[in-house]
Amino acid sequence: MAKLNEGISQIKKGSALETMYNRLLTGMEQASHETLPDFTGSDYVDGYVVNEEKINLEIHEYENITRKNSAYLLANTIISSLSSEEGGGSGTGGFVSINGDSMAGLLKALYGFTAGDNGIKILDVYQTSESNPQERKNIVSINGELHLPTHGLYINGCNVISYDNDIIALNGDVICSGYIRLGDLEISKDGISYQGNEFYHSGNSNKEDVNWTMKDGTLAGDLSVKGTSTFQSGITALHGVDLGFDNTSVLSISAKRLAQLTGDLNIITGGIQFDGDYIIHAKNNNVISFSASNKILNLGDNNTKQINLQTSIYDDDGEYEMISKYGSAYFPESFKAGHNLGNILIETYKKSSEDSGVIFRRYIRLKSEDGPGFYSDGDSVFFEAPFKYNKVADDDTVQISEIIKSSFGYVESLSLYAPLNRKSSSLMFSTDADFFIFDKPIEGKKSIGIADSKTRLLPNELFFDDSIYWLALDNGVKHYGNAYFVNDIGSVTFSSGFAGNGWGIIQNKLTGNISATFDDLTIRKKMRIYELEVQKQSVTNGSWWVSDACSGDLVEEIS
Repeated sequence: MAKLNEGISQIKKGSALETMYNRLLTGMEQASHETLPDFTGSDYVDGYVVNEEKINLEIHEYENITRKNSAYLLANTIISSLSSEEGGGSGTGGFVSINGDSMAGLLKALYGFTAGDNGIKILDVYQTSESNPQERKNIVSINGELHLPTHGLYINGCNVISYDNDIIALNGDVICSGYIRLGDLEISKDGISYQGNEFYHSGNSNKEDVNWTMKDGTLAGDLSVKGTSTFQSGITALHGVDLGFDNTSVLSISAKRLAQLTGDLNIITGGIQFDGDYIIHAKNNNVISFSASNKILNLGDNNTKQINLQTSIYDDDGEYEMISKYGSAYFPESFKAGHNLGNILIETYKKSSEDSGVIFRRYIRLKSEDGPGFYSDGDSVFFEAPFKYNKVADDDTVQISEIIKSSFGYVESLSLYAPLNRKSSSLMFSTDADFFIFDKPIEGKKSIGIADSKTRLLPNELFFDDSIYWLALDNGVKHYGNAYFVNDIGSVTFSSGFAGNGWGIIQNKLTGNISATFDDLTIRKKMRIYELEVQKQSVTNGSWWVSDACSGDLVEEIS
């Protein structure tokens, strides 16, 4: 079913479109009344034979006339609507040839106009299609170059744009309610844009409510920013920086290679790096690390007055307190110390839980650096101490101090009692002094002997040889071996004579004779006497004979 075009009801009264529509409608209605001949008549059918050739000629003639009438109707309608002149005959001349022509009269295109060349649209005149006619905009769009003569452009009789010697002058004010497009350049009441990018100027950029975007910028004066500055790439300031908060400077760079911080530096995470490595690193909420990777970390310098320790220093896992803030120290792994950049003087060592201790590589001084000291050559322990004495010289008493050395260490034993099935060692004490003095008794658990000798003192025994020794008994001393006396021998108290006491075998200092004095003398067998002096004779229970050869078998009494 056919449907009437909706655009017909929207044709404006009195418009050229309405005139053209009515003319075409009237012409088409008249053309619809024309009919073809009756091709069944005798002019076209002879009995049963149809004259097809004649019918085709009639149809062709009908179509030809119809086309010509339609063409005339369309041309006449267009010409009449646009120029109010009748077309054709002597009145024609308002037609423009499609193959190219020129006009001598007025051209009106009130419903849009497009012009171009070579099939390309260059000039376009149109109106925007907002529903409110007051909001519609009239636009002339030029897709290409606009060439003007030297007079330039005249608006309202005024030469507003002129050209003179490569200079384009705009004379007077230019007001545009729509758009002016010159290629990619667009000018409107809202501004100037090129390829969709807006032009900025003092009127629309030197304002606090206007955003500004640019690639590169150079300021000859100062830059003042009220809001927040966001830098999405690097920032370079090689002639000084002053940063702060609340109008107070916190960080400033005002001298060559010098940055001054006048406030606090609060590091939440991360730290401070040098050459790509952390020197201060907040590892977590409880650990802040100071380090110098592959470098040397100094605390203080030559001008540092002192370094105060406000808390204790612990080992790497926080188990051992190594140095307290009060000065106590504990080094659980090891300890070494030297002096005046010299070699190591003291260090700790550990071979096992039992074999561990302290190594003193030089002196252990007591009291002062000149006081008594110990040291070792690796085999023996040496003891040095000053020997002080007074010396009188020229009625002056001068105190002399000499260093005397003593040592003790293990040497191969030369004792005659050394074990024969292994090497034997002896602890040897040596001294540069003349004597050893002990103010307390010397005791040995086994014996006290003399080197290279069998003389030794054992409990209750004094050996001079294997078979010559003294043996202590409960009530005296037992002698093994011969006893030889060079001088006198006797009781603790002794006085000679008949009324004397004690006993003694004494050598006369004048004659050299040896005399023996006893209170009683018992001889069980023979006694040879070359000279006998008897002060009193008494024989009990036996016989006593006195002759040149005196002998007695049984002396009962001599009186």
